[in-house]
Amino acid sequence: MIYALGYAACRFYEAKINPLTSQATLAASQAESSLYLTTAIEQEVVMDRILIHVILAGNPGKTREQILSELQSLNLRPDSFAAIASNIQSPEPLESLLDRINSDFAVPLLAQCHKIAQMDGVITPEEAEVIAIITKKFS
Repeated sequence: MIYALGYAACRFYEAKINPLTSQATLAASQAESSLYLTTAIEQEVVMDRILIHVILAGNPGKTREQILSELQSLNLRPDSFAAIASNIQSPEPLESLLDRINSDFAVPLLAQCHKIAQMDGVITPEEAEVIAIITKKFS
């Protein structure tokens, strides 16, 4: 999300600094930035659903309540936590989720996956497999 905000701000100020920039160009830049921010928010929702696969891979045999209790220590955004909580019982297929992720968001997704996988200090083979699938998709 920080990347998206930075990108939008950069585009806006680039357009504003250029003395040849017209009001129409500034308006177009603002519209483009707004669209990018909307896309970033949509991508975050998909990323949260992908994270469910890493969470489930690293917590076999645990109840939904046990998993959610452990996730609270990660200080996830409230929206992310709610999305994970509501979809953890029946996650969407990983491949279909990966098809919906824009490559611009692959690095933050992988960073979040590693953070969750290392939550207990050990990356299980199942977690490593999910991370490998994600990495392969974007390499």
